[in-house]
Amino acid sequence: MLQPLTTVNAILQARMSSSRLPGKVLMPILGVPMLARQIERIKRSKRIDNLIIATSLDDTDDAIEELCQTLGVKCFRGDLNHVLDRFYHASQAYPSAHVVRLTGDCPLSDPQLIDQVIDSHLQNGCDYTSNTLPPTYPDGLDVEVFRTDCLKIAWTEAVRSEHHEHVTPFIYQSPDRFKCFNVRSTIDYSHLRWTVDHPQDLDLIQAIYTELYPTNPLFQTQDILDLIDQNQSLQVMNTNIERNENFKGETMHRYYHSEELLNRALKVIPLGSQTFSKSKTQYPQGVSPYFIDRGLGSHVWDVDGNEYIDFVNALASITLGYVDADVTHAVQQQLNQGTIFSLSHSIEVEVAEKLIELVPCAEMVRFGKNGSDATSGAVRVARAYTGCDRIAVCGYHGWHDWYIGSTSRNLGIPKSIQALTHCFKYNDLRSLKELLEKYPDEFAAVILEPMNVVYPNPGFLEGVRELTNQFGCLLIFDETITGFRYAIGGAQEQFGVIPDLATLGKGIANGYPLSAIVGRRDIMTIMEDIFFSSTFGGETLSLAAALATLNKLQSHSVIEILTQKGEWIIDQVKNLIDKHQVQNFISISGHPTWSFLLIDAIGDYSQAQLKTLFLQEVFKRGILTLGTHNLSYSHSDRDLQKLIEVYDQVFPILKEAVEHQSLSSLLKCEPLVPLFKVR
Repeated sequence: MLQPLTTVNAILQARMSSSRLPGKVLMPILGVPMLARQIERIKRSKRIDNLIIATSLDDTDDAIEELCQTLGVKCFRGDLNHVLDRFYHASQAYPSAHVVRLTGDCPLSDPQLIDQVIDSHLQNGCDYTSNTLPPTYPDGLDVEVFRTDCLKIAWTEAVRSEHHEHVTPFIYQSPDRFKCFNVRSTIDYSHLRWTVDHPQDLDLIQAIYTELYPTNPLFQTQDILDLIDQNQSLQVMNTNIERNENFKGETMHRYYHSEELLNRALKVIPLGSQTFSKSKTQYPQGVSPYFIDRGLGSHVWDVDGNEYIDFVNALASITLGYVDADVTHAVQQQLNQGTIFSLSHSIEVEVAEKLIELVPCAEMVRFGKNGSDATSGAVRVARAYTGCDRIAVCGYHGWHDWYIGSTSRNLGIPKSIQALTHCFKYNDLRSLKELLEKYPDEFAAVILEPMNVVYPNPGFLEGVRELTNQFGCLLIFDETITGFRYAIGGAQEQFGVIPDLATLGKGIANGYPLSAIVGRRDIMTIMEDIFFSSTFGGETLSLAAALATLNKLQSHSVIEILTQKGEWIIDQVKNLIDKHQVQNFISISGHPTWSFLLIDAIGDYSQAQLKTLFLQEVFKRGILTLGTHNLSYSHSDRDLQKLIEVYDQVFPILKEAVEHQSLSSLLKCEPLVPLFKVR
């Protein structure tokens, strides 16, 4: 017969079949089974209504049930291997609103700490509370408290084996669904190991009981700390054993299949990805998804089934949303007619005409497949048109030799090519003028992103335009991202500065591979003589997607809506920065449709270290971002609200890392290493 509903039950997991130290739970400590010693301490808790020992149906665990009968403690037996199932049914056999989870290898359990975690859980109205995320108490004082209805959700929905083997990861790895809280010690004792999983552990526990128990059976945590502090031999007895060996890399279980696929990919693909910005150079290993299974609207699902609101949007290629109905319909219609032919297709002309209609500098158009195609083609055109070789750059312009040779990623680029590309500073006309004066009549073009992280200073773009006119070189705007995002006609339309050439890509076709070089007719006609040609340059599916995308941008006020949503995000993030007092290392900048959350180095921590922690925390809360907000038309108000809710949770974690110098304990992975600095 079921027991009446109580407030808080504690369920202590125990079994004899430990892989490292079989039978440990009944090994004697001063002549009494270890499990009995732990039960003795737990019973001193004032906030636990019932204590239940959850063991298995395996014959080896009969002895545990017999001990429970001797001690007058409730016992539940269930599946040996499906620990979540065993734990859930134990909670159903002895119902309560909240459950405390304990494990039978912790004979120094602290009843006062258990009560503290319970009180914190109830006072904060949490779904899950622990003192282990991150740990600041000794290993062996672990406490988890959670709502019984959350346990039922985990039992009902968990499908991965690692969620069956462990009770709570399904809950605490889903902070987007469950309100979680961590109780923290004022002093970090996480380096101490008071659990039993190895003979050395048992030796330490025996020594502690021998010293303290005979004269003080009610000894507390502070008594143990004082004893260890006074006894050098106790300090080193089990320091060679890593914390949580049996569940190392707990966050990796959320990304289990991503990690499996990454390991496979690394054997056949350099870096495991075709794109640097989708690889482990940008996503910290062990706490990140690496492979997406599908997308719809503003959401994507990784290969482990984790759902995210996507603010990366295929590196800003998605403007309307994943699987946009209008774009998909246009592509399907074209697919029925064919994708590529022996002659050009009429849709090439239609899309070229549409671009000329929309982009101020466009008088002629040539298509490529990605942004690097377009920028490299534009540079070749500029060199052919001017008869000069040098290029002045500002921003990121792709992977081809002429540009990437100017960065730290210049391996394999001939020095003679590297020498022809010169960098100047954004919003610094003097740095550009000095370059042009140093090599008079040698520059073919100045190419820059008209805007990236910060707005152009008044007169800056106009000044660049004047300098290129003065020194006889072409002005190229790299609008791979800003095109069809800042305005339908790009940044050149928004800022009113018209370049000679522009390169377009990313959002031009809502994720289909297409780019374009557009510009003045007298310059573009030279493309009849230079060689810029590819078999798939007129591939029709991408062109059909582009036509549908551009038409929708015009008919649905997409960019106006993106701008409004982006302005709201910027305002809310600024409010959170003020709320959490993190102005000294967090800021937000950029255009509303493509804004940047900037995390700066502070104290002993680099920008990369802090960004790694940021990514770790937002990923597990269901937000996919690399620090930017690449908005799409499909982002709902609820999506944006969720982003702000997550930041409201993560900013305090970053602040804690900085103020308590606790980043190493908070991070569950190695920090990222910067790929290269663009600007």
